[in-house]
Amino acid sequence: MNAQYDLKYNDILFGLDYFSDYSEDESDMREELAEKILNEVDNQSVFDGWFNYLRTNVNSQKEAWSFMSWFYNYGGHEIKTSNPYPFLGTLYNKLGLSFDSEPQTDDEKQMFDTFDSIYVEMLTQSGIIKRDDYFYVNLYNDDRLKNEYNAS
Repeated sequence: MNAQYDLKYNDILFGLDYFSDYSEDESDMREELAEKILNEVDNQSVFDGWFNYLRTNVNSQKEAWSFMSWFYNYGGHEIKTSNPYPFLGTLYNKLGLSFDSEPQTDDEKQMFDTFDSIYVEMLTQSGIIKRDDYFYVNLYNDDRLKNEYNAS
């Protein structure tokens, strides 16, 4: 697993709108490619490449939600990274979610639920929280997440 991630894969993996019409074959091809990449390439390199895509290519709430959905489907939240907060803060910011209030619309609730799953799993994978402590994690009280959100 010494191979470096090639950024050309980003457009293939994340360039398709998650909420558009596409075939099951198209989805399967992307998920198989992501799995192959995660098996053959250093996972931190993959994570950094995916984070780069989020920072540079995601410019709207809809694009952020699409990115997050693909990221989740590809198992990106299961990648162990030393500091998940910059990624999480950027994603939360681009989703347009707020620390000041609970999600109100059905779309916001769906986005929040997926984000929360990613958040808890990434904190667990990175060793910030223990697997059994996930019920006690509240992103609304997480100053490290808020700091990264404000910095992004």
